[in-house]
Amino acid sequence: MRRSFDVTYEKVDIEIFSSSLFQTDNNDDVRLVLGNYIPAYIMLGSPLLYLFLIKILFPWMRPITENQKERVTKLRQIHNLLLFLYSGFCCLSCFYYLWSSDNNQLMNWNELLCTPVEGTILRPLSVTFTLSKLWEWGDTAFLIWLGKSSPKFLHVYHHATTFLLFCFVMNLPGPEKMGMLLNGGVHTLMYWHYWKPWPKQFVPLITILQISQLAFVTYVYTINANTCRHQATGLSRDLKFIDGPQEYLLEFLTAYATVPVFLVFFIRFFIQRFILKKKKKQPKKEE
Repeated sequence: MRRSFDVTYEKVDIEIFSSSLFQTDNNDDVRLVLGNYIPAYIMLGSPLLYLFLIKILFPWMRPITENQKERVTKLRQIHNLLLFLYSGFCCLSCFYYLWSSDNNQLMNWNELLCTPVEGTILRPLSVTFTLSKLWEWGDTAFLIWLGKSSPKFLHVYHHATTFLLFCFVMNLPGPEKMGMLLNGGVHTLMYWHYWKPWPKQFVPLITILQISQLAFVTYVYTINANTCRHQATGLSRDLKFIDGPQEYLLEFLTAYATVPVFLVFFIRFFIQRFILKKKKKQPKKEE
């Protein structure tokens, strides 16, 4: 007998913890799943909440005195240190699990894309990683409290939609794993730099890796269901997600309203900051 605490998005059930962790004396399996429309309201409302915070609440909380600014600066350092450590933990934990799993998923493309994360340690890790996208809103808070200018479009759009994006990404095992592995890896480097600034010549590497992982994870997200549909014949594992993009086409396509925008503006940012500015700083040659 299986009992579920019905706390997924429409009809898609996402198992947060393996049922084996909650077996009772009567051998009843108890699992925690997300269900119904509550998460949908949270997902779709998150960009509006973010805009409320950065337009009204965060400016209202702006520090005034020098002592307040000093305390906020220390909090920012702690924020960046904790996100550096957390991102590194997620990246390395995911890497270790995939590497040590049956058939070594890192070396087996089909296993990487088609092996679900339900019932494994990757499920709770993935849930916390998605929730951490709300934690990252602190980046904007500190920028507003300590910055000299307002956050740019890329920063605002990225933070307003990333939590929503990862809620959709969690429905396909390939991009879900790559999110923790690659996005977690890039964020480890990024928050390391925010905590303890890198030498200037290495800073462009962070943006290059960010652009690369966004492009690659978009590719994985696009091909995941079709790739696994071709592999499903004769497999004993339950691959419910392979029909997800067809059954929930609007939800599947929603992700494309985020990452391609990130990509365009990250490339634009890279060109403006690391290519055009360098050209402007070069002294003119004497004729």
